[in-house]
Amino acid sequence: MKLLVAAIVFVLVYAVQKYLFGKYWLKGLGSEVRFSRDYIECGESAELIEVVTNDKVMPLPVFHLKFSVDKSLIFEDTANSNVTDLYHKNELFSMLGHQRVTRRLSFMGSSRGTYAIKNASILVRDYFMTGNYAAKLRYNDIIYVFPKKINTDHFRLIFKGILGEIESKHSIVEDSLSFRGIREYQPFDSYRSINWKQSAKARELMVNMYGYTTDSRVRIMLNLDNDYMIETNQLLEEAISLASSIARSLLEKGVMVSIITNGVDEHGVLLPPVEEGAERKHGITIDRMLTEINSSEGKDIFLDIIDKELSDVRTDTLYLVISPYARADILEKLDILHRGDSSVHLIVPCYKEYPYIPNREYAESWEVPLNV
Repeated sequence: MKLLVAAIVFVLVYAVQKYLFGKYWLKGLGSEVRFSRDYIECGESAELIEVVTNDKVMPLPVFHLKFSVDKSLIFEDTANSNVTDLYHKNELFSMLGHQRVTRRLSFMGSSRGTYAIKNASILVRDYFMTGNYAAKLRYNDIIYVFPKKINTDHFRLIFKGILGEIESKHSIVEDSLSFRGIREYQPFDSYRSINWKQSAKARELMVNMYGYTTDSRVRIMLNLDNDYMIETNQLLEEAISLASSIARSLLEKGVMVSIITNGVDEHGVLLPPVEEGAERKHGITIDRMLTEINSSEGKDIFLDIIDKELSDVRTDTLYLVISPYARADILEKLDILHRGDSSVHLIVPCYKEYPYIPNREYAESWEVPLNV
């Protein structure tokens, strides 16, 4: 008799909890997964923040929050996760009534791109672990991982040459009324800029930094087509990193920078140009556009871009062309720019194993190792 009563009680309890879970498990249940920052530089770290709320009396003994992100986001804590084509996370919670739990997962952005939270879902088990209740979720938060910045001796040498062209062609002069600070002396600094009083205090040469007048302009023209039959993504990334690094360095010098490209986003839409600006935050606008590049619209589109520039050439602008493709059809158009009063500088990213030999005075190569 006791066994029968116990069995009846068990069945009733099971049926009641199953009914309650079926009706109320989703009530007052909220979850949020978001990035701690809107953007980071390639190689920088940020956090993925998980917030789960159970705003009802009924506890949830087993609560799974599942989602996926791109495996280019490298997490410190890899527990409850696996990596295939994506990084899949399965977070386990045990929620009391009216409880909120927040977790922070640190990660590092290892490559350029815009990354979203995908395949999000929740799964709740009842008290007897026999019933599963699931729902799909959609999180809209994304993070930009900006292009890798280049800071090598070769880059600094190329950048110094670009600055020299700007100064000689467009008469950039330092504005003595626009004092920006003091830094250590570099070999290319003028002796007139040395601050002897601060040098004596620091016991090393220090120079004054001034802003540049805003009559200096650089128009970066980025072609993402190439002349190789082998792996091309590496050259695309190198070209984008060059454009980003040069733009950021120019903006730090107070130069007006604009950029146009034949790159398209993930939907195949040609990305609009970024018009000129000289503020440091303008670098963020440029990097956002460069980060959205997914592929190239093709060489012919870039030739059209050059034609449009030729129809309205500015003599106060340095046209900085970054293009892994440097055949006669492009060079002939750049020759026209170079013969006029404007200034042209061409950088050709190429593989060391298949070097580009410059045949124009305004051209130089940027060599990268293949498959590194």
